[in-house]
Amino acid sequence: MTALLPLALLFELLALITRVQPLSVISGALLCIFFIWHWRSLMPYPRRLGVITLALLGYWLLSGEANWQQASRMLSSAAYYAAFIGALGLMHCLVKRLHQLSELHRLLLAGPRTWLYPGYLMSTFAISSVLSFGMLNLICGSLERHIEGRPYNETQRREGRRGVMVTALRGFALVPLLAPTSVAVAILTRELPGLSWSALLPFGLLGGCVLLLFGWATENRRLQQLLDHPPGEGGPDPHPPAESLRGLFLGSLIGIGLIALLAALTWLSATQAAMLLVPLAVIVILLWQRNAPPQVFREVSETLIGMRNETFIFASSALLAGLVSAILPVHHLAEHLGSTPLVLFCLGTFGALAVMGLALLGVAPLISLNLCAALLAQLASQGLEVMQPAVALLFGFSLAMLLSPYGPSALLLARHAQLSPWRIAVGWNGRFVLSVLLPLLLIPLLA
Repeated sequence: MTALLPLALLFELLALITRVQPLSVISGALLCIFFIWHWRSLMPYPRRLGVITLALLGYWLLSGEANWQQASRMLSSAAYYAAFIGALGLMHCLVKRLHQLSELHRLLLAGPRTWLYPGYLMSTFAISSVLSFGMLNLICGSLERHIEGRPYNETQRREGRRGVMVTALRGFALVPLLAPTSVAVAILTRELPGLSWSALLPFGLLGGCVLLLFGWATENRRLQQLLDHPPGEGGPDPHPPAESLRGLFLGSLIGIGLIALLAALTWLSATQAAMLLVPLAVIVILLWQRNAPPQVFREVSETLIGMRNETFIFASSALLAGLVSAILPVHHLAEHLGSTPLVLFCLGTFGALAVMGLALLGVAPLISLNLCAALLAQLASQGLEVMQPAVALLFGFSLAMLLSPYGPSALLLARHAQLSPWRIAVGWNGRFVLSVLLPLLLIPLLA
């Protein structure tokens, strides 16, 4: 049964290449069989989400409104988002072979004191655009190794650790705004076909600048705590081997360039191009390193199996959004809504605040964004302009990643810092989110 997950990924990628929807439906069916068989191995949160989705599915089936066309579209959506997280997650096969990443803190802390925050922010963004939550594991684990054996006092350790973790989380929050590999971009561009990553990017760049400028002064002072000791006593190397990460960043730039090129030359979006190129690159590199094909297949399968909880959440949230969209025909609201800037601003603001508020209540931002995008797609089908609300949802999703005390990012950081997730999410980021909220909500007016 473990072969069903890579097989489902293969069918969905073939569906993207050929644009044959039955292949995507088959992929969704394979996912259903796999998760029914492996239900007991899922963590509590995915199982609770699955129970809610099954209950809503039962209601929809009994309502008499169910039909195969809608069901196949839901299966296709579940397969698409499962393939998204699975395809990009295969980068773990390569990253665990990159020993240079263990030098990240030493290299960043060797830079100019004033530029520590931008350096950490953009580096963690670049890594998390490929590794997703794996970046936080990498940063926190390597931070502890960096601190050990260095003569920091307790204040320096506490403030420096907080500075690195907060900056890493904010770098992670830049991914929805800037990266074609973001799940937020994947959701919005799939549910709203008129949108593209290149159209959203200018607004994401403005939002990223706001996040950078508003956090620079505060967190840079905390990061400087890790520099306040004599260079001869465990301090940063005055001549760090910058070449050790140069190849990694060059490879990342080449990868993004290839994604953009494939998206420009084909019918694929930037997200879909990434979904195809990442698994292909991983398999080619593993084979080039003289790994036997059976070994490569085993490593790919084990990586996908290890991400089964995340894959289930992505697939289930897509199915849940499709069910809500089928049960709540909000497209009738379009008759009472205009496309004036005020109406669009209110719609976008309500959506962004809803994503953030639900995150505080324990609903993963991924789920609420899926729901909002599905409902917005109904309004778009009736002629409503959706660019401005979509940009607002993007910003709401980014801030919700900072605020959610139940999300994997806050839980992971809380475990490393040995603090409450509420302290991480609300205590460390609450004031920052309040300070950037208004500027970010005003940016969609430019759309």
